[in-house]
Amino acid sequence: MKIVPPPEEAAKRPSRRTHSVGPGLLAHLHRIAELISAALFAAMLAAFLIQVFTRYVLDDPASWTLEVCSITYVWIVFFASAVIVDQRQHITFDMLYKSVNPRRRRVFAVITAAVILVMFAVGLPGTIDYIAFMSKKYSLMLHIRMDILYSCFGLFVIGAIVASALRLRRLFGREWEKEI
Repeated sequence: MKIVPPPEEAAKRPSRRTHSVGPGLLAHLHRIAELISAALFAAMLAAFLIQVFTRYVLDDPASWTLEVCSITYVWIVFFASAVIVDQRQHITFDMLYKSVNPRRRRVFAVITAAVILVMFAVGLPGTIDYIAFMSKKYSLMLHIRMDILYSCFGLFVIGAIVASALRLRRLFGREWEKEI
C-alpha cells in the first residue's frame, strides 16, 4: 500500500527530477572540509600531548612538536575560515547594524561585502606571488616547503572573495531579507 500526500502538500515539495545535485554535493564537500579540520585539530592535540609527555616525563622536549602545533593551528584557522565558517558565524561588532531598519542593514551589508571583496581581490596577486616566493624556503624542524605551509592563506583569500561575491549576489536578489 502506497501513501499519497494530499495535492496541496505534494505541490510544496520539490520533485526529485527538479531537485539539483548541487546542494547535496556542497553538503558533502562541507562535511569533508569539517573532517579535514578535525584531523588537523587531532594532529595538533597529539603533538601537544607528545610535547607535554617528552618535556615533563622524559625531561627531553621534542622540538618538532612545537612546529606541528603552530602549522596545524594556522591551517585550522585559515582553512576553516575559508571553507567552513559562514560569514554570520564570525565575530562582529554590530550595535549600529542591529539598530537600523532592514533596508539600511542591506546597505551596510552591501558596502561591507563589496569592501571585503575588493580588498581581498586587490591583495590576491601579491598573496599568490609571496606564496610562490616562499617555495625556496623550508620550515626549521620538519623541512616542509613554506609555500605549502602558507597556501592555506591563499585558500582563505580566495574563500573570502567567493563568499563576498555570493553574499552580494544574495543581497541584490529577491530574498535579500534572509541575508540580513
